[in-house]
Amino acid sequence: MIKSVVQISFIGILLLLFLAGCKKMKPSKTTPVKETEEEKPIVVVPPKKKNMLPVRFTTTDLTVDLIYMENTALITEIKFSGGIRYLMTYADKVLKKLQKYKDNVHVQSVDYLITDGRITRVTRLEVREKVTTPAEKYYLEYNASFQINNIKTYAANNSLLSDNTLEYKVDGNLLSSAIATGSLISSYTYSYDIRNGIFQSVLFCQLLKMEINEVFFTPGTNNILNLFNSRSQKENVDYEYTYTTDDFPTEIKIRQKGLLQTYKVTYTELK
Repeated sequence: MIKSVVQISFIGILLLLFLAGCKKMKPSKTTPVKETEEEKPIVVVPPKKKNMLPVRFTTTDLTVDLIYMENTALITEIKFSGGIRYLMTYADKVLKKLQKYKDNVHVQSVDYLITDGRITRVTRLEVREKVTTPAEKYYLEYNASFQINNIKTYAANNSLLSDNTLEYKVDGNLLSSAIATGSLISSYTYSYDIRNGIFQSVLFCQLLKMEINEVFFTPGTNNILNLFNSRSQKENVDYEYTYTTDDFPTEIKIRQKGLLQTYKVTYTELK
C-alpha cells in the first residue's frame, strides 16, 4: 500500500516536471518591430528668377523711355525727352530695321540683313529731306556661343574703316575688344559686378548699343563697373550702382572725363 502511494507520488512529480518543462519550451511571443518611414530630404526650391525690363532712365535734365513689343523683351521704341526717337521693327522677332528721328524728322535708317536667323550685315543710311544716302556698313561674325566676335566696318565706297575683335568671359560678359583702324589699335577691357544686369533680358541689346551709343545703355549678363583704355584714359568710364533687394540697379552713377552723371532706373516685369 505504502509502495503504491510512493509510486503514484513519484509519477505525479514527474508529470509536474514534464508540464513545467513544456511551459519553458513554449516559444515566447515577440513584439513586431514597427518599420520606420524613411525620412525624405527637404528640397529647397529657389525663388523663380525675375525677368525685369528697364522702361525708364531719368536724370535731372533728361528722361528716356523704352517701349516693348507686347509680352516680349523686344524694344520697339526709345524716346528721349530732348527730341530724339528710335523706332525698331522686327521680322519673325529678329531685328530688321532701326529708324532715327530728330524732332519728328526722319534722319537715319539702319537695315539688318538676316541670314539663317542671324544678323550678318548692318547698313547705315543717312536721310535728308527724304533722300536716302548710303553711309557705313558692317559685317558681323559669331563664335560657337552665338556671340558677336568680329565686326568689320566699311565706308560707302567699300574701303575698310575698322576691324573690331571681341572676346567674352565664361559668364557671357564682354572681356575685351580690340579695334584696328589702319595701323592704330585701340584696346578696351571691361569689368562687371555679380548682380543682375539692367539689360540682361533685353534682346538684341548689343546691336542696338552700336547705334544708340549712350553710356547708360550697357549690354551684359551683369552690370559693367569699368571700361578701360590703356592708350587713352580720357575714354575710361566708371560705374557705381544702388540695388534693389532683387539685385537690380535702381540708380547708376557714371563718371567719365571728370564728369558725374546719375540715372534713376525704372523696370517692368516680363511674365
